Amino acid sequence: MAKPILILYGSVTGNSECCAEKAAHAARERGYDPTLENMASTEPEVLTQFPTVLLITSTYGDGDPPDGTEDFYEAVVRAKRVLLTGQRYSVLALGDSCYDQFCKVGKDYDTVLEQLGATRVHPRADCDTDFDDPADAWIAGVFSALEEERALLAA
Repeated sequence: MAKPILILYGSVTGNSECCAEKAAHAARERGYDPTLENMASTEPEVLTQFPTVLLITSTYGDGDPPDGTEDFYEAVVRAKRVLLTGQRYSVLALGDSCYDQFCKVGKDYDTVLEQLGATRVHPRADCDTDFDDPADAWIAGVFSALEEERALLAA
């Protein structure tokens, strides 16, 4: 039976969505049943519906969430509207190091998801404009960590 996993993304230019699609492909190859959701068109409660959440987001301008995802960001990061006890997560943050608030939105989510009770399964990766290799390494690292966790539970 495939293991459910949520891959949640927020994107302005499509880069986060592209990374989310890569993560979904990697998930399917490893026996997971990925659900891709755009933060712009879903509610924060979706975070509570999956045991594992991969959150992939860009930072727009100097520290703002991607267009259309502001309500999701406000509900999760500022209002802390969900309780995530038992969920596991990892964050991939995309940004541009020319800005002072490089990858701020991803950093915010990473901090708050842990505060809300979720367990980080793999460290956040902060990617600059040349994100392909670091994003691929993050995807590989996430699934390696999940497999290690699964092997420990089986032992």
